[in-house]
Amino acid sequence: MTKMRDSMPVVFAVLAGIFLLMIIFEWGGQGTIFNRSGDAETLGLVNGQKITQQEYNKILEAVTADMKSKNKKANLSETDEDQANSEAWDQAVSQALEDQSIEKMGITVTDQEIRDVIFNNPPADVRQQFTDSVGHFHQDAYIKALRDPRNDSIVRNLEADYRTKLLHLKWQQAIVSTVRVTDSEAYTRFLTDSAKAILQIIKIPAPQVTPQMASQVSDKDIQAYYDAHTWLYKQDEQRKFKFVMFPLLANGRDSALALETANSLKGRLSEAPLATIDTVAKELAQDYSDVPFQPQHVVTMRELGDDTSLMSLKDGDAAVAHVSGSIMALRIVHVFDTGAAQYHIRRITLDFPHQAIISQQTKDSLRAIADQIVQQLKSGGNFAEIARTRSADPRTATKGGDMGWVDTGIFPFDFRSAIVHASKGDLLGPLESPRGYDIIQVMGRAEKAWLVSGVQLAVKPSHQTLQLEQQMANIFRENAQKNGFDQAATAGGYHVITDAPPVSKKGEPIFSSYEFVDWVFQSSKGDISPALKLSRVNAVIVAQLSDITPEGPKPLADVKNQIAEQLALNKQIAGLSSRAQQVRTAIGPNGDLSAPATSLGDATLAPITVLMGPAESVNGLPTAEYVINNWAYSAQPGTISPPLKGEHGYYIAKLMGRTIPTQKDFEAAKPNIVKTITQEKEQRMMMDWMSNLKAHATIVDYRIPH
Repeated sequence: MTKMRDSMPVVFAVLAGIFLLMIIFEWGGQGTIFNRSGDAETLGLVNGQKITQQEYNKILEAVTADMKSKNKKANLSETDEDQANSEAWDQAVSQALEDQSIEKMGITVTDQEIRDVIFNNPPADVRQQFTDSVGHFHQDAYIKALRDPRNDSIVRNLEADYRTKLLHLKWQQAIVSTVRVTDSEAYTRFLTDSAKAILQIIKIPAPQVTPQMASQVSDKDIQAYYDAHTWLYKQDEQRKFKFVMFPLLANGRDSALALETANSLKGRLSEAPLATIDTVAKELAQDYSDVPFQPQHVVTMRELGDDTSLMSLKDGDAAVAHVSGSIMALRIVHVFDTGAAQYHIRRITLDFPHQAIISQQTKDSLRAIADQIVQQLKSGGNFAEIARTRSADPRTATKGGDMGWVDTGIFPFDFRSAIVHASKGDLLGPLESPRGYDIIQVMGRAEKAWLVSGVQLAVKPSHQTLQLEQQMANIFRENAQKNGFDQAATAGGYHVITDAPPVSKKGEPIFSSYEFVDWVFQSSKGDISPALKLSRVNAVIVAQLSDITPEGPKPLADVKNQIAEQLALNKQIAGLSSRAQQVRTAIGPNGDLSAPATSLGDATLAPITVLMGPAESVNGLPTAEYVINNWAYSAQPGTISPPLKGEHGYYIAKLMGRTIPTQKDFEAAKPNIVKTITQEKEQRMMMDWMSNLKAHATIVDYRIPH
């Protein structure tokens, strides 16, 4: 005990630091005691309250440590650091708003409350220091250490930390104190999770609404629907913007640096004994690569793409190759023949119109277009350019029709023979498929594969590249302020993106950037943003605020097409009433839901079987067709429904069986259900409360250069 008592100043000094970190982590940085002396550099203002560099650094340190722990990294990448800075700033703003709310609500913590916590409920780490080998906590020694004058400064720090934590705990409790869970809410959740009904259902869906159908809806009907349903179109204040993006991508110089490193590693791999190549490669990867090390593995032409550098190599050779988008220094352990060829294919696809029956005239017309394209290619036309402009497959069209290295098994049977017997560069087609016509060019054939071990190097933008893009963005911003946003973009050859979704203060921030949302709502129409680095999209953007839509119903012009489609759909559904009654009659007295498909000669009327809860969407049915759920939980098993009019058509259902738990089951599950719903409500209320504070706060961020 003497040894324990003598070491108390050191123990408490260490524990004070640990406890402060515990508070920072537990409260996400929001429980940190801020230095309000004003001596540190001011980074921003929240309703006039300063956020200092010192305060911000405390939060940033905690956020960074948390990210390193979660990602299991000793150091963060530049992108991670940007994200940490963004999160730290948001926490600093939240902390300031909480402090102001605590003061406004008059929440206090008495000295007695602090003493009670410290004396009667010490933190686990503190308690452990006074617990002996048999698990007995020596409270007398702990209290004696607290009262030791040598520990006064340490105890005062602990008291301040506890005071901050208790203030925020009381604040949270005050906000969520009104949260209640009614028996009805708990029972509804219980039924949703536990009750199940099994049904057979005949679907009679409405025809898909075409633009022509929607165009026939009158403006008068649209206006009447809008006036009666404005509550459907309410929205918060939204702000639209357009922007120019400067991607933070690696350039040729960055690729050259990675290639230089790879060639150096190639030399070291070539010197290593082949028997220990994995060990050597792993050690090199730890020093040079950000890509997780992969032991000996097979590389095929699919991973190599256009790179043919391995084709002539043999066992034991070292090489540098482009593998799956990375540069790889590798050693070939073994070259082998796969016995299954892969082909490098380019393709132009022409699709038939989306019709139930394709006429011969339609086929002939599309075939004539395909023949014309083949002649154009044979006359020297650029395959990649024609594919970009004419191919119906968006996945390959943007790549000039390039499918990469593929197996012939992905093609229709008739295509395979043509591909197998083609020579490099041959044009095949037009080849007809159920979808349309394909024009194929075979760029290469390979049966080789390589067992390799090596080091992958991701080609990343260097610091110089990042600085260059930032400078280009700053120059564009200056020109935009002088000459106009669109004019500066045209002069610089930049593409202005205008179709970004509008910005709202609620929900996940656009680009995952609170910094950008703050700028949007602090700006006036026509303002041009600074060059903002957005780590989540790996780019710098310069934006102009183009429009402000106030809170309230969306303008009719914005929802007119949506309403026209809804009214056209309603008309289509109404027209199905007689058909639905005909189907119901065809079921007959035996209640056989499979009868209408046979008697009416319509295979689409075959019933499906589903298992659903009281408020549950299921596979095979459109979402939110709750007319079926409502009927299923009010009918008796064995009953067949009348035609049920839903949001997407009519339905006829037969309740095969239903399981509804008893009141006793509910009472047993109720405590856990109430606890779960309470936590959900409290979390939602806290998020809404903070969102509301931010929405009405004046936040000034001096970190953004203006």
